[in-house]
Amino acid sequence: MKQMKLRILIGILVCGWLAGIGFSQSPQSWTQHFDDLDSSVVVTELEGWAGFRGFPGETKPLVRVVEKAGFKGSKGLAITHGEPFRSDGWGLQIQLPQARESGAVWVQCKFNPPEQWAGGLFLDARGPERGAILARVSAALSENKATSEKNLRWHCTWSKSYWRLYTTSELDSDRWYTVTLRLDLDGRTCAAWVDDQPLAEEAQLAAAGPFSQLHLGFGGLGDSPAVVDDLVISSDPPKGFSAPDLLPKPEAGHIFRFAGLGDPQLGFGGYEADQIRFGVAVDQINRAGAEVSLILGDMVHDDKDEQAYRDLDALAQKLKQPTYVRGNHDQLDLYRKYFHEESDYSVVHKGVRFVVVDATGNQRGLSAGQLGWIESEFSTAAKAGEEIVLALHVSPWQGNKKGAGKYNQIGPGRDRLRELMKQYKVLLCLSGHYHAALWGKKEDETHYLVLGGTARVSGGTFGWCAFDVYPDRIVMHQKPLFFSYEKKGVNKVHALQDWIPYETLRKMHPYVQQGPLTIPRHRPAKN
Repeated sequence: MKQMKLRILIGILVCGWLAGIGFSQSPQSWTQHFDDLDSSVVVTELEGWAGFRGFPGETKPLVRVVEKAGFKGSKGLAITHGEPFRSDGWGLQIQLPQARESGAVWVQCKFNPPEQWAGGLFLDARGPERGAILARVSAALSENKATSEKNLRWHCTWSKSYWRLYTTSELDSDRWYTVTLRLDLDGRTCAAWVDDQPLAEEAQLAAAGPFSQLHLGFGGLGDSPAVVDDLVISSDPPKGFSAPDLLPKPEAGHIFRFAGLGDPQLGFGGYEADQIRFGVAVDQINRAGAEVSLILGDMVHDDKDEQAYRDLDALAQKLKQPTYVRGNHDQLDLYRKYFHEESDYSVVHKGVRFVVVDATGNQRGLSAGQLGWIESEFSTAAKAGEEIVLALHVSPWQGNKKGAGKYNQIGPGRDRLRELMKQYKVLLCLSGHYHAALWGKKEDETHYLVLGGTARVSGGTFGWCAFDVYPDRIVMHQKPLFFSYEKKGVNKVHALQDWIPYETLRKMHPYVQQGPLTIPRHRPAKN
């Protein structure tokens, strides 16, 4: 009986401590609406809260609960500074009652920006080690001096604190922004949104270890405070928030899925960054359930760097049936050593023949032997009723701005290849080399698609494509690396520095494609 009373007393004390810092008793959900706190309370002196210790400025920031300053006229937490400073270095730290080491954790708050901006907004999920920032959502003032237009420039960091994904929104000091962060502590990724606008959806966590501390850095100058309200930390999505599907779900009648990926080219966009991005793509392709994965050439940037071949091979071997296309940066002997013994070969999978051709551009051309082999492959596929997917690094489609240059042309034999493609009704021609957003066009019997990949993509986003094979069609879905797959009706694409409307992008590049793209089959699958 005494032990039971002791446990009850301890429970009451723990619940009282949690209530003192404004968190609910549930180990799965902690909330702070500030309404239960007195306006005279010094928030940084509450148990579990800390902030601005050792602040070097002459005037220490004022952190206070203010009546009617919060969302819908409730109480809110307001911060003002006597002078500007960087809020990522100085702010509020909220210690979680229990560190989270696994599962999903959601963080959400409402934010009202000040009229006089100072230091930006920083919302960090941090670990116990000093400087261990797992994920960060930040907003800073962006002002066009020519027009006096002011915007908020939001970013989400991934993998390392200086790699960012940017999104711009209009600044309105009279409105509330809802900032949402999701940590996947098992998959070590994060997602972030401002209102319903994604800032990132599959970004890597920037540090190892558990989530144990929330950092809030924000504030206004003088009598113009920044206000935060309705802070939630939970294992479940915040009320009213619906996270999108990251990968497409197959429809009825689905036969299999294959993936297509443009140039990994380790070393072209920064060796470590290229490795990480390609590794992210490999993980996504595996989660998507691709049964064949086409890597469309330029595995490496320096064709003599054998370590780069080894590194790419180690990552690609995690894929189910990786299928390598030789690119112009891939030395033939090293390609054969690490990727495939032949640079012209075919793979047949569930009624689809993938014909891989060594075509590296710069007018090097196709040999008579290659063309004879290609015709034999096409003929075999036609007799077997197999759909044909042609994979080569440099596309035989030249009717576009990039295709007009010598460097991007196959050269001699290209016209004969096109004749064979038309004769044998090649359904899809997939290539890389352009390092641009997904480009494409249907000519004759063939849909030409040029994929961007994971190394230095211009005019679009890093990513890959999923191809769902059905008895009567193939459906292409575009998967940006750090966002969910494109759905019908999407009108913008993230191009690293911001979101670009497709309408604007097509004025620069008329052949830019978006997903989903449905391609009727030439040879419907037999029951």
